Amino acid sequence: MKAGRAFEIFVKRILLKVGFTEVKSDGLYIFDAGAGQMIQGLGEAHNADVLLEPPVQTPFYSLSRILIECKDYQKKVGLNTVRSVLGLKEDINHFDIVDKNELIARRSTRRKGLTYRFDRYNYQVAIAAMNGYTVSAQKFAATYRIPLLEFNQMPYWDEFCDILHQEEVHEDNPKTENRIRRLADRIGERTAVAITNSGQLLFLYCVNGEKRFDDSMYTLHWEKQGAAWHLRCGKSTYAFQLPESIFRLWLDKSTDELSRKKEALHCKEEFLSNMLVYYRDLECDAPAIKMISIDRYELKNAMEKMR
Repeated sequence: MKAGRAFEIFVKRILLKVGFTEVKSDGLYIFDAGAGQMIQGLGEAHNADVLLEPPVQTPFYSLSRILIECKDYQKKVGLNTVRSVLGLKEDINHFDIVDKNELIARRSTRRKGLTYRFDRYNYQVAIAAMNGYTVSAQKFAATYRIPLLEFNQMPYWDEFCDILHQEEVHEDNPKTENRIRRLADRIGERTAVAITNSGQLLFLYCVNGEKRFDDSMYTLHWEKQGAAWHLRCGKSTYAFQLPESIFRLWLDKSTDELSRKKEALHCKEEFLSNMLVYYRDLECDAPAIKMISIDRYELKNAMEKMR
């Protein structure tokens, strides 16, 4: 199995275990082809690497889905790729089913219904990369609120890479796929997905305690460069990878240890002050959604100490 296909399975299986659900092909709007699942756009149909619906739809908003483009490039994903993904997002969100009969029917003010009926969705498009992103790609993605996903600092990443290196690379090797599925399922059992107030997706991996969000407040901790951040909520601790664009913004403003700590606090407040978390409730084994917020009291105390 090639790395790109393995990466798609890995990302998708984790999200399925969190509680996301597969989008079934209807043969028209979403259909299957030789390249895999396809989704219609205004200009053309597009291959959908990972196409899912969230565990819970947010009230008062249009129905939503997420499409994740998985990139196994040997080098960092560049600006042109992110531009292409923005075009993909625009194309699928502006799609409509209109034919000659519909256009003729619109001439009459007494028409009784639509020629075609289909649910309309708002598609968020994200990118998952195996080897990171260039600075220009990150800046462009931040401007257009395109989530950039990375996993290379997560506790389980080396195990995933080991599978790719140990197994023979064949498209029809079921052994590789089964190993990746088992690994992703095990990771997904301890994972929640958070959406920050800046629109970024974070994979929260429970490293200590149970996957629970009984408390509405959380604290954030970071130890060293190249390591995952930790979010503590109640009695549980979660590892997550902070997007490099935010991390770099913090480091660029830091000239010494004291200023670095100050900027870390500002980073928490600006980018990570609130999160909408999707997870699977352990007690009822059902998808759940919850808003959690940073512990303002602790943040204020930390800022006072910095002064």
